Amino acid sequence: MLDTVIRAGSVIDGTGAQAFTADIGIRDGVIVEIGKISSAARHTIEADGAIVTPGFLDIHSHYDGQFLWDDRLDPSFSHGVTTVLAGYCGVGFAPVKDFHQELMEMMEGVEDIPEAVLNEGLDWNWRSFPDYLDRLAERQYTMDVGSNLAHAPLRVFVMGERALRHEAATADDIEQMSLLVRQAMAAGATGFSNGRITTHASSKGVRIPGTFAEEDELLALAAAMGESGRGVFQIIPQGTNGGAVIPALSRDARLAEHHLIENIARVSGRPVVYTLNEFAADPGDEPMMAEASRKAVANGLQVHPQTLCRGMGAVQMIDSYHVFLRKPSYREVAHLPRLERIAAMRDPKRRSAILSEADVDGEYIDNPSVLKMLQILKERLPKTYILETVNDYEPGPERTVGTLAAAAGKTPEEFIYDHYTSDDGRNCNVSFILNYSPGSLDHVHGMMQDPNVMTGLADGGAHVRMICDASMPTFLMAFWARDRKRGPRLPLEEVIRRMTTDPANLYGFADRGRLAPGMRADLNVIDFPRLSLQPPEIINDLPSGAGRFHQGSVGYLATLVAGQTTRIADEDTGARPGRLLRHGHALVASH
Repeated sequence: MLDTVIRAGSVIDGTGAQAFTADIGIRDGVIVEIGKISSAARHTIEADGAIVTPGFLDIHSHYDGQFLWDDRLDPSFSHGVTTVLAGYCGVGFAPVKDFHQELMEMMEGVEDIPEAVLNEGLDWNWRSFPDYLDRLAERQYTMDVGSNLAHAPLRVFVMGERALRHEAATADDIEQMSLLVRQAMAAGATGFSNGRITTHASSKGVRIPGTFAEEDELLALAAAMGESGRGVFQIIPQGTNGGAVIPALSRDARLAEHHLIENIARVSGRPVVYTLNEFAADPGDEPMMAEASRKAVANGLQVHPQTLCRGMGAVQMIDSYHVFLRKPSYREVAHLPRLERIAAMRDPKRRSAILSEADVDGEYIDNPSVLKMLQILKERLPKTYILETVNDYEPGPERTVGTLAAAAGKTPEEFIYDHYTSDDGRNCNVSFILNYSPGSLDHVHGMMQDPNVMTGLADGGAHVRMICDASMPTFLMAFWARDRKRGPRLPLEEVIRRMTTDPANLYGFADRGRLAPGMRADLNVIDFPRLSLQPPEIINDLPSGAGRFHQGSVGYLATLVAGQTTRIADEDTGARPGRLLRHGHALVASH
């Protein structure tokens, strides 16, 4: 007898092949049959009129801390993700022996996860990276989880204060770090990550260890990772956000970064994934780097740009970061619940005061990264957008705050103030700092037609009061395969492949990412015509009671992990079959 049969769904198997109608039979967490199934089953999911896909793999999150206090792992859980990896961009929490405070400040500064949250949520009951994985292995989740070894904690563990001062690693330092990389890979790390982006700094303004690491250090660590025959080296090269907050690098400097990436791929023998997004200061950078990667692949290297499927920036609303946050008269009511706060803000005298007051630094005085971000949001306010619908992340110029304000006879500040305080106070505006300077997503469409480019950068668990990009799987399907109006769309089968087979192949996860007999039964059953994002909102469920963005979805009829139904009709079933995914190790049974 089968455990579960999914009947009469439109099967999109993850390979890019055309959809076909079939039943799917599951036993002991594995797909055992696809076709017309007459066998009895303990559970039946009727999928007639729905699509059935592999579970989605998210290969760029920052759940490093959240793994230790949360078993649900939203926002990713609400968007069909069944495998999620953390430990990216060179920041993380293992290995560690001292400098706990500094590692938290790095995560706060780079990924906007408040130190108060980390202080309460982390018990630091580990030392080595294998110890950290052992902690994760004790827990159960809605999905499988894995982690890279990050460069910053590794460098601090070996070099101490010298790492924080960005001193060059000695031969002994490199030998010790290489040994720890080998140990991490043997324990099941999914890869190694480094960040070279100079705008990344701790909440105290300290650049992240590893940012200025010499090439010999990076190549030695890449070679150590590659000895395992597994893993992906992830890197944020210098100049990735050129022109957003610092001057863009020259073309020669960017190509030199690509040459470093090629060398890493060469010495490791493993794939290298690097962040690549479009920016206004040099619109030719993105196609130039993508072409350099195609040439590298033609020469036998595994080099993959990774890009976001929409503009990258910040969502602003009255419960998150916004331009009035440092106004004295706003600060007087900032502690009030949202409905009481916007009622107080509607008072004409308070409105006039807030709109006329100068900013004060207040509690942000010791957090230069937040102060800088708030200044950028203020400067960019007229260029931010009011989205017409929650699924439409391709607004035209008529939707900018500057244009809408002029039409209403208001300043941008007056317009956004009234926008925030209308209705129930959940209205928002979106600032696209990267990946949207042309005012359309045509360049993203071109990138996603390149089979060498990976889709991702969802950043689940990070920038908790700024972004909702962990909703990317739902957006990819709804927008790119169905709703886009201002340009060509993508076939649904191709969109699904980008979230399933492509990342599974990249990481060498042979048991998932496709629907076929013998594969792990990680699946989604989706009412595609009804599939939609929900409006973003701030929920206060982090350790210490801090708030974070959540963006839900509708249209997921069922999500299964290892054959167990974790989500039914857009609701959590309470099942927690997800386990630590140790790369190269047999997965512990979830039954």
